[in-house]
Amino acid sequence: MVGRPRILIVDDEPRTLELLGRALAVGDFELELASSARSALEALRRMRFEAVVTDVYFEGSNDGEEILRASRELQPHAAVVLMTGQPALETAVQAIKGGAYDYLQKPIDPVVLVAKLQRALRERSLDRAGLAFNELVEILSGMVANTIERVDPYTAGHGERTRRYCDLLAARCGVDAAAREKLELAAITHDYGKIFLDDLCFLTKPGPLTPAEYLAVQRHPALGAERLGRHRRLREVCQWIEEHHERWDGTGYPHRKRGTAISLPGRVLCVVEVFDSLATKRSYKDAWGLQKVLDFFETQREQAFDPDILDQFLPLLQAHGEEWMARPSSDRSKRRSSANAEGAAVS
Repeated sequence: MVGRPRILIVDDEPRTLELLGRALAVGDFELELASSARSALEALRRMRFEAVVTDVYFEGSNDGEEILRASRELQPHAAVVLMTGQPALETAVQAIKGGAYDYLQKPIDPVVLVAKLQRALRERSLDRAGLAFNELVEILSGMVANTIERVDPYTAGHGERTRRYCDLLAARCGVDAAAREKLELAAITHDYGKIFLDDLCFLTKPGPLTPAEYLAVQRHPALGAERLGRHRRLREVCQWIEEHHERWDGTGYPHRKRGTAISLPGRVLCVVEVFDSLATKRSYKDAWGLQKVLDFFETQREQAFDPDILDQFLPLLQAHGEEWMARPSSDRSKRRSSANAEGAAVS
């Protein structure tokens, strides 16, 4: 991208268009303003944009979805942010599945919008040559926080915690430094595929899943690998994401791999992901206590988990278990405070 990023802003309310135009101009963007879906579509056909910010409803018509589809067709590189005064979680998820980067409630705080656009443009640089590892981690962490952790607040911080614990365990298991860096990325994004499931309501369901829901959720490792797999540097990362629900005895999913047919990093991720899930309160269960977690891992030795990896992991739990068990609740509280602060700013 050469020069200032060009942003298309679309809204049929002149005041909103004016305010957002002023705010984004200060954010060092080059702007094109459109007050109708028709003029927006014309602009998309004749100019290149790095991002599109569009209202969803124009005089009662859902023209924002048409602009989203046209953006994906004509300028698939561009990040699309939808705005509406009538938000709903299901609509937001559908917008993200349809290719939108984010979905914001009106009235829009220009500072929040500028920050989201800057992050979106960083994410679009995933394929840039020479992208540093820490930049890649930051981008993928933002993708997770912007998607699955917004849909299921119980998972706040799950990816980051899994990343930290995986690095410690992998080092003890003899995984080399280069592979550990890639494993960090797999740990951060292992649940990314959940956002692309057909129905997300069961993620926060208060009771157990039905057999049909359980079959549906089993698709998420493969979906996550598929969605991230286009990046040339993520081939092994995607393999480990796809393996994180495989089990030592072959009873896991999606491919029922058994024993050492599962990669060593994949086996490490499996153990750590299960631990943090057990330590986390969910809509359908309370967080487990440390002794219950330790007993569970012992009963699942040579069944769900590689016994050699458990021999390295259980001493870590003995040393850090109480601290690690407290982190999910702390991270969820921080996420709630952050969401409340953002909501107050937007309103």
